[in-house]
Amino acid sequence: MEEQSQVIQEDVNEVGEEIDIEYTTRVDYISAAFYSISAVEGIDLLMMSKEDAKKIKRILKKSVRIIDSCISEMYDELFEEDEE
Repeated sequence: MEEQSQVIQEDVNEVGEEIDIEYTTRVDYISAAFYSISAVEGIDLLMMSKEDAKKIKRILKKSVRIIDSCISEMYDELFEEDEE
């Protein structure tokens, strides 16, 4: 298996091009944030301790921020205005 990784590395070096690999896409981030919201949305915060309720609120806040950020980036790419 080590030989295969060396061959791939050599091929990349021979081409001389820089490859930008995005391992986690914006869609992945949005999906993860959505699943996080779905996982905690039905939880009754009044039945939890204050510390646990804070965790749930923090998860919701961060998830919404992730979705907002990724959607904003995608929107900007789609509706990028020409700089003329």
